[in-house]
Amino acid sequence: MTVANSSGTLATNTGGIHMEYEFTFVVDGATVDDDTAVNRLADELDAMLARAGGQDLLSVSSYGDNAVEAALSVAHIARDLIPGLRLLRLDRDLVGVQEIAERTGRSRQNVHQWATGARLADKEPFPQPEGTVGRAHAWLWSEVNDWLHQHGLDDGALYPTRHEMTQIDYLLANGLSFSFRSTPAQGFDESRDEVVAALMEHQVGFSQFLSRLPLENAADQHILAVAGHDEPAHEVMRFIAEANRDVVLVSSRGGVITGVHFSVDTKGPQKVVQVRHDFTVWDWMDLVRDEPSATFVAESPAPLTAPHFHHRQTLSFNTAAA
Repeated sequence: MTVANSSGTLATNTGGIHMEYEFTFVVDGATVDDDTAVNRLADELDAMLARAGGQDLLSVSSYGDNAVEAALSVAHIARDLIPGLRLLRLDRDLVGVQEIAERTGRSRQNVHQWATGARLADKEPFPQPEGTVGRAHAWLWSEVNDWLHQHGLDDGALYPTRHEMTQIDYLLANGLSFSFRSTPAQGFDESRDEVVAALMEHQVGFSQFLSRLPLENAADQHILAVAGHDEPAHEVMRFIAEANRDVVLVSSRGGVITGVHFSVDTKGPQKVVQVRHDFTVWDWMDLVRDEPSATFVAESPAPLTAPHFHHRQTLSFNTAAA
């Protein structure tokens, strides 16, 4: 998973496959005339501020297991670097026949033949236009580029899909920021990937859940500890304890995805429930469902020095009903 570290760069803390995505955000609070913002964004993020069509734009690349994670990670860093910077939404980058021809080095006639199916129609059809400008069709460059990839004519970059753009815009509009993290334990990539995929399907519901949770300050971000249902609970407890802050543990099993908001403290309430050393993450979540008002601590021999995990809120979705 990809997370923002204290230096403002992107750090990877699992051995999964991370993809580099290209984003252009419509922004407010910084312009090309602000030399400090321009230089800092370029130096720290290799990002470029520009102005086009009456809008201020920030172009930047970011790594992640998916486009939503990559976008939120880099957006969080950019806001930390430039106080007052607001990322409003993603720029859709609409292109017509002329722009496609220029970007591919082909003629307008070639592009017109692609769009009408007269050429290169042996695979997926050319994408549908997004709309019209005057009397000319306009397409999303991300969809055109994806189609061109089938024929070895793309620009080599990876962009968010239409669905991912909508999710990113929603999260930006509601001021939400979060990062995915997981333990260094090996052998659980497949079950973690299932959790992330289920989470993406319930992005809006989880975002509403996160929006109700407290943050230490307005510039902070929510930490989602992604764990396979079969991971050892004690290892995940150790990982959350080391974060030394509120964490939402997210896991999935049998068509149900669950997020549990924990606070970590060295003091517990009157009832303390021990999590056995042979328990999995899902066993721990079963305890939470059975004892929602309790605080949880690792059973001796504990892998950590006795912090207590206060259960605060839980949210579950039936993924099969999505």
